[in-house]
Amino acid sequence: MTISCHLRILLARVNVERAKQGKPAISLRRLAEECGVSLSVLAALHKGRSRRVDYATFDRLLNYFSNYFSVTMNDLLVWEPAQAVKREPYLEGAHV
Repeated sequence: MTISCHLRILLARVNVERAKQGKPAISLRRLAEECGVSLSVLAALHKGRSRRVDYATFDRLLNYFSNYFSVTMNDLLVWEPAQAVKREPYLEGAHV
């Protein structure tokens, strides 16, 4: 898949900020409780196994992370174009 979710990275950034404040790390379970997204959805996003996610999920996650640092959809989702398949140049008159 060419779209990946960086939930793992954002959660790590939150935990760095919390450590600086002397607060304990946030687990996926606690994130689910605090942002209102189900644990199963967060686990799938965290492991890169999610196929479908609704806008409300993104909204809740971005609102949650914005309490710690400036965040945009580009921080949460990353699109990487598929590599183009190299093709041999067309050779006129070539017989195979």
